Amino acid sequence: MRNSPLLPNYVFPLCIFILCLLPPFISSSALPDYSQSPFAIPEPAVCEANNDADISLPMTLSLKHIYHHGSSGSEFANLFRRLDFTPDQLSALSVDVDEETSFVVNMRLGKTFKPSPEHMHVLRTIKTNGEMRNAMQTAGEGVYQPGVGWLPNVSDNETIVTLAKMTHNAYNDANKRDDWYELGERWGVNNSFGWEADGLRGHIFVNDDNTTLVMSLKGTSAGLFGGGETGVKDKLNDNLLFSCCCARVGSSWKTVCDCYTGNDYECDQECVEDSLSNEELYYSIAMKIFLELYALYPNATVWVTGHSLGGSLASLLGLTFGLPTVTYQIPGERRAASRLHLPGPPALNYSEIPLWHIGHTADPIFMGVCTGPSSSCWYGGFAMETRCHSGRTCVYDVVNQSGWKVDVRSHRIRDVIENLLTKWDTVPECTVEEECSECGIWNFTSSMPAVPESMELGEIGRKRSCQREP
Repeated sequence: MRNSPLLPNYVFPLCIFILCLLPPFISSSALPDYSQSPFAIPEPAVCEANNDADISLPMTLSLKHIYHHGSSGSEFANLFRRLDFTPDQLSALSVDVDEETSFVVNMRLGKTFKPSPEHMHVLRTIKTNGEMRNAMQTAGEGVYQPGVGWLPNVSDNETIVTLAKMTHNAYNDANKRDDWYELGERWGVNNSFGWEADGLRGHIFVNDDNTTLVMSLKGTSAGLFGGGETGVKDKLNDNLLFSCCCARVGSSWKTVCDCYTGNDYECDQECVEDSLSNEELYYSIAMKIFLELYALYPNATVWVTGHSLGGSLASLLGLTFGLPTVTYQIPGERRAASRLHLPGPPALNYSEIPLWHIGHTADPIFMGVCTGPSSSCWYGGFAMETRCHSGRTCVYDVVNQSGWKVDVRSHRIRDVIENLLTKWDTVPECTVEEECSECGIWNFTSSMPAVPESMELGEIGRKRSCQREP
């Protein structure tokens, strides 16, 4: 049997992590009680890295699949397709000169959290947004478990650039083939017109031994600059996820749900949570794509990434299934995650999970300031009112350090790659948004507890000296 060439590289970091795992097994201390919260995750006695053992390993991933799922309410609602690529097809694929199909990223060992086998079984049976919200709302204790796994090395600038290129790739349907594999209802590709312009698309990149996958989800089509292929449905999703109350930002606006009570800045909290059960929300489609991928690669590690709306969906998926996630320029999605009852503080310590948001200070959407009658979002009909992010944010201060002006055009992923990520040599420190408030003028009323204006973040267990933030 041939020895793996990577084995020597893995031995040292694994030994370090095993040593860090030993104290809990030889300690007589009682484990802390986390039964107060259904999502409480005991702190694993592991070290992400230290100065002597901060090992980063390269990994090559290539485009292997493209998934496409139609959106609810359209004639293609039940359309679900997968397009596969062989190495020969990738070599022969005719694409733009600036589009790549193979990428190298650096990975490192770090802390993870995942659904228990029992909870994962429940998640796999869920079909709708409403079912997912109810399952999360009624979940018992211990449904998520800590662990250690291979994560994207977010302290490495090349990895940040590479994952950003993967998110850009998801905007480009770089094929005109007609040999899609049908996962849902059968459709005649050649005589069905318009399906490409409906729904959600995900590009899947896989490493050589099928052990690690990256799923890149497409963001808002053309953003605020002309609608694009899926512009109408994308805007509906943006306004459902990122507005304070159903996109009620003025008397002339058409709301996306009926939760405004008629009183100034008063919103029915239970109603606005129920609005995320709307099957036109892409969240359930993103879950369906992931679960299909999980069935195809049950033992693989899956990372998710995306830009803008696609990044927000990636973040919600990451919180739902415990997936390492890196997003780019996303609006604040913490409130949407809370309304969906996904894991969050105080049970889940944001500084301990593999969820990172890359963004810069000149993007009013990422910073949560694309609001008001003078903003581009207002003119485009987008109620992008939220600003708080889950996990950690890695913010490039291009306004103060590079003299950029706040401009919604800097939100586009291609501009981010070409004008920012490839120009900087280092990645900013990634931190939790400890003090963050949004929707402060709104009063949320219902029999259910309201989402607080400022979410105080708790910690699970005590910090260990061997831990270091990426």
